[in-house]
Amino acid sequence: MRLPVLARLAGLVLGLCSVPVFAATEIVVWHAMNGVAGETFADLVNRFNTEQKAVHVTLEYKGDAKVTVDAAAAAAHTAQAPDLVEVQDEVTERLLAVPGAVRPMYEILPLVKSPDFNFLIPSSVSFMKDAKGRLYGFPYRASVPVLLYNRDAYQKYGLDPDQPPRTWHDLQNQLVTLQAQGYGYSCAYTTSEQSWIHVENLATWHGESFASKNNGLEGSGAVLTFNDLLHVRHIAILESWSKAKLFQYFGHEREADEKFTSGECATLTTGSDALGEVLAHATFKVGVAPMPFYEEGAHQPSNTLVNGSAFWAMAGKKPDEYKADAEFLAFLATPVVAAEWTQKTGALPLTTAALRASANSTAYASAPGMAGVMELAALPGGSAARGVRLPNFDKVRDAIDAELETVWAGQKPAKEALDDAVREGDLAMHAPVPQAKAPAKSGEKKPAKKVT
Repeated sequence: MRLPVLARLAGLVLGLCSVPVFAATEIVVWHAMNGVAGETFADLVNRFNTEQKAVHVTLEYKGDAKVTVDAAAAAAHTAQAPDLVEVQDEVTERLLAVPGAVRPMYEILPLVKSPDFNFLIPSSVSFMKDAKGRLYGFPYRASVPVLLYNRDAYQKYGLDPDQPPRTWHDLQNQLVTLQAQGYGYSCAYTTSEQSWIHVENLATWHGESFASKNNGLEGSGAVLTFNDLLHVRHIAILESWSKAKLFQYFGHEREADEKFTSGECATLTTGSDALGEVLAHATFKVGVAPMPFYEEGAHQPSNTLVNGSAFWAMAGKKPDEYKADAEFLAFLATPVVAAEWTQKTGALPLTTAALRASANSTAYASAPGMAGVMELAALPGGSAARGVRLPNFDKVRDAIDAELETVWAGQKPAKEALDDAVREGDLAMHAPVPQAKAPAKSGEKKPAKKVT
């Protein structure tokens, strides 16, 4: 009597063994994020891999932004190309210079019916759209310029920490007070990313263009236009601050962030995506305010440029891989995940739900003013705030940085330096886009977590 039972059990086991096991679709994501952003992103990827089994993301840190984009451009149309690559806006042209290297997001995102894609905040994604309003890259680490200030220092030296400066004139008055009261004689104010903040965004914040043809978005042949009265006056004011030791320059990238975080400098203009790193290491209370403006140039400022990085999909992949890309990006756009990303890093909210969740959370309790900055950044901007699309844009910024450094060193007046920056920048735009080569092994320090 036992034999039939055993036979049935054996048949059941064989039947179970014959059920096909579907392997997860594997996608590879290359990125250039480190620090708090890199760790937060790695955590989110781990969560995605754990919560579902249909798609598995392998995350690879490639080095800095230029190393990463050059690696992707060199790997285009080969089996070594990643599925998604994080590309910094200013070096996007390096990837697009390879014909057919990418597939636009407006073709990929519809592969997954995610309602969250319908609520992407226009101002957060505009810098990745073409003239027809179609999304080419998927903005992720998007940022706007902000003013960070040491609330403890304001309190100690007689300034109201709840009244950050609205205008550049307000900031000057506060810097004079800080210096007079004995705070950081050589560093009341500093800045990161000087070209982006003091040239590009100065124009946009006052409703003007940084270059002709709507900052290059309306086609080729744009010329730079930032040697106008607004820019000359602003750089001349900063030059006077430098001479009076109200302003100290440390470098054209994010060197100044560390000087502010250490307490050496009382105020800082930088990108909002620096906030996560600052809050992780600062030993004082941090206040956040929008970038200052000039009342005589704009009674109400327009909007600032969104800068940062986006995920681009590489061409030549299989349909199931593109669908997996869309599944992963849909996960990043879900309200809880998107809100966690913006609250921990300071990157702009991707969706309206993420904006509401962030505004109503306690995540910004240690950074008063940040919620207001995010809400302001989400407002519709003018045409000048759509973004910048210029060939060899990283080289244009190099020219601007080099000329501004001559001003801070007392070698050139503001007008001469800006005229020279426009001339050098125009030449850079007309030079051939550098051809990507497979980079040597990067010496960049990798983030603490690696996801495989």
